[in-house]
Amino acid sequence: MVSEIKGSNHALLSGLANQHQADQVKDQAKAAGNKTQGTAEDSVSLTDQAEKIQALESIVASQPVVDTKRVEAIRSAILDGSYTIDSNKTADKMADFERLLDSKVGDS
Repeated sequence: MVSEIKGSNHALLSGLANQHQADQVKDQAKAAGNKTQGTAEDSVSLTDQAEKIQALESIVASQPVVDTKRVEAIRSAILDGSYTIDSNKTADKMADFERLLDSKVGDS
C-alpha cells in the first residue's frame, strides 16, 4: 500500500542534496588543483634502464597473445598424423616447472 506523505519538504531536501553535491565537486576540484600545482623546477627523469623497460613493454603490448601460425601448424600436424611428442623433453619441462614452483613456495 502506498501512502502519500503530505506536508513534506521535498523541495528543501532536494535543494540541500544539490548543494551537498556542488560542495563535493568544489572540494574535488580544489584537491585536484592542489595536486597539480608545482614549481617550475619540478622535473622527472627516467633512468636508462627504465626507458628500456618502457620500450620492451610497448613491444610486448603490440604482440598478439596467441601465435596463430604456430597453432595452425600444430593443428595441421595433429590432423595429418605427423605431430610427434618428445616424451623426454616433455618430462624435462615438467620437472623444470616443478622446480620453479618449489623455489617460489620457498620464497614466501
